[in-house]
Amino acid sequence: MRDYGNIPVLRWEGAISAKKASLQIHHAEPLVLQMQENFKMDIDAPSYDCKLGKTTESHIDCRASTLLKALAEQNEVPELANLGDAAEEAGQVVDIDTSSHRIIFHD
Repeated sequence: MRDYGNIPVLRWEGAISAKKASLQIHHAEPLVLQMQENFKMDIDAPSYDCKLGKTTESHIDCRASTLLKALAEQNEVPELANLGDAAEEAGQVVDIDTSSHRIIFHD
C-alpha cells in the first residue's frame, strides 16, 4: 500500500462530510475518507480499472466516478456518487483499502 501519512483524513459522517470532501476534491487536493466499520466495500476491482495494491485488500488508481457510484449504491449513500464525479472533473483517481475502510483521493 502507498504511504498516505501526509494526506488529511476526514471521518465520514454523512452529508456534512460530503460537503467538506467536495471542497477538497474540487481543488484537486488529496484526501483520505475514513468510512464507518459497517461500510461495504465489496467490489470487482478490475471493473473499475483498479490495479492490485500490495495486499488483496488494497486497490489503487481506480476510476473514481464509477467506483464511487457503485459504493454509494451498495451502501445507500448517494452523496458519495457526487464525490466520484468531482474527482473525475479534478483529474483524480481513487485508492481503496477494504481492510481499514478507507477511500483515498489523489492525482
